[in-house]
Amino acid sequence: MIRQLCYLSTATSDWAEGDLARLFQSASLYNEAARVSGLLAYGGGVFFQVLEGPRDNVGAAFARICRDPRHHDLRLLQDETVASRDFGSFPLALRSFDPSAVPGIGGFIAASAIPAIVAGLGHDLTAALPKRTAAIGIQAA
Repeated sequence: MIRQLCYLSTATSDWAEGDLARLFQSASLYNEAARVSGLLAYGGGVFFQVLEGPRDNVGAAFARICRDPRHHDLRLLQDETVASRDFGSFPLALRSFDPSAVPGIGGFIAASAIPAIVAGLGHDLTAALPKRTAAIGIQAA
């Protein structure tokens, strides 16, 4: 089984394209060594990330992220076990996004909204979708 974790956080300062490229390179190397995959999106001073992989490895990666002073106001949106990876073919996908287009970004975001957020970033969370939709009474297509 795979642990899949998702969070939002706020950057402590503005990020230039070069800063984001360096973060992406460092995180990709870490994820590959730790057998963690996922998605990192940034826009408007907000980070959105999905991490997945072996339970302890995802926990260690998330602990490292929590200690990083380059962001604050970290909000855990989801932490659950799924049957398979959604981002298994690469250690980290990088996307830009518009946080103002995410309903509830300033407050509570239900875990059931995460697939729509990720879909807006050009990806589909197929592994966890049946569990998420069953929890809110929606049938997967």
